[in-house]
Amino acid sequence: MKTFPQNLKNSPALIALILSSVALIFSLFLEYFINLLPCYLCNLQRYGYIAILVLSILGIIYKRRRIYNFLTCIAFFLIIAIGVWHKGIEEYWWQASSECASINYNIGSLKEELDNINSEKPIAACDLSSPEFMSITLVEWSLLYAFISLLFMIYILHKNYGNKNEL
Repeated sequence: MKTFPQNLKNSPALIALILSSVALIFSLFLEYFINLLPCYLCNLQRYGYIAILVLSILGIIYKRRRIYNFLTCIAFFLIIAIGVWHKGIEEYWWQASSECASINYNIGSLKEELDNINSEKPIAACDLSSPEFMSITLVEWSLLYAFISLLFMIYILHKNYGNKNEL
């Protein structure tokens, strides 16, 4: 019988499940215990990790269907793309969209604006610098985590399926 580390080494879907779970748990911890509100792009990255979670569960259930592992890598790549876009907005390399801008223009009546304020959950602005830990912003940490996760997944996939042509 294989031990847990051997199973982990031979199961890219299980690794993706762990990586996405850690990212989601950490982001929820920051939101609900540290009170750091996510911005629009942070929420998009969360949706990417949820997609990885679903794909990895499907990859565990359907072990013979390797396509789920490769779709997981594509999802990690999309998370990286969102992270690069987020970093660019934070550094003012390019302009934020209306969902991300810290300046909101009121276009409704006073009653509509008050209803929106009372019904909507507050959201952070993407173009404001995120908090830092060890002189690295949370956006940069997120980008680094997704990049290392993608490299790790590619390594595991290459190691397990490197010479096989089937998906």
